Amino acid sequence: MKRAWTGLLVLLIGSEIIGVLFGHIFFGLFNKTVPPAVLTSFNKGTAYGAFLVYGMGAGVLIFLWELLGIYASRFFRGGKQMESTPGV
Repeated sequence: MKRAWTGLLVLLIGSEIIGVLFGHIFFGLFNKTVPPAVLTSFNKGTAYGAFLVYGMGAGVLIFLWELLGIYASRFFRGGKQMESTPGV
């Protein structure tokens, strides 16, 4: 049982890293597209924080999607294998 919890923890941490990286990348896009004349240091700082928080939220959604995939994979395992017919 401990291995399962360790695997879930690794999935959660990996998902959060991906989400934060997404937030950082999209902040870079925001930083390039918004003209510097209208961007104050306060706006830039709060936007960066918001992008990181949204990225963490995306990481949670990625984790939930992975859990759904793990749960759904149970329905696609096992059963009879189809026999291949030669010459068809």
